[in-house]
Amino acid sequence: MTRSNRNKLKLALFVLIVFCGALASSRQVLAAAKLAGKWRITITFPDAPGSRTMRDLVVNLDASPLGDSLVGRLTITDQQHRTVGGVWRQVGKQVSIAYELPCSDGEGACATLILTGKVKGDILKKGPVIVMWDTTSDRDPSLFDTSNGTFSGIRLE
Repeated sequence: MTRSNRNKLKLALFVLIVFCGALASSRQVLAAAKLAGKWRITITFPDAPGSRTMRDLVVNLDASPLGDSLVGRLTITDQQHRTVGGVWRQVGKQVSIAYELPCSDGEGACATLILTGKVKGDILKKGPVIVMWDTTSDRDPSLFDTSNGTFSGIRLE
């Protein structure tokens, strides 16, 4: 092997080592931001089944880390300081969150909210919300009244 070929081989090996090191250290940079943590979420949805009047609900969400499970737990606290539990799942940047609205007798319809969106750094990008009310419906395939809304959020911690 000539001296020139050895130098080319050394250079190629050096470049390969630097590339592998950069790739290994960039795994965290390339990894999607995690939902785990505290968030302030604004949810906009109809105030009742079939209503055209929209309302904004601001909640604080505390999502525990996923750990080895595919589903994480979370707690949601509304502006009246009512706290309920929920679940979340994340695949890459995509997240889904599901929880029951806190409600009591005489307060109107109760509902389950399903939020789907993307985590981008310290922001939950605007995404859709499906509201499944506790009122039955023969017209809806789910057999319950459903409505659509939107949500977005910012990380608190």
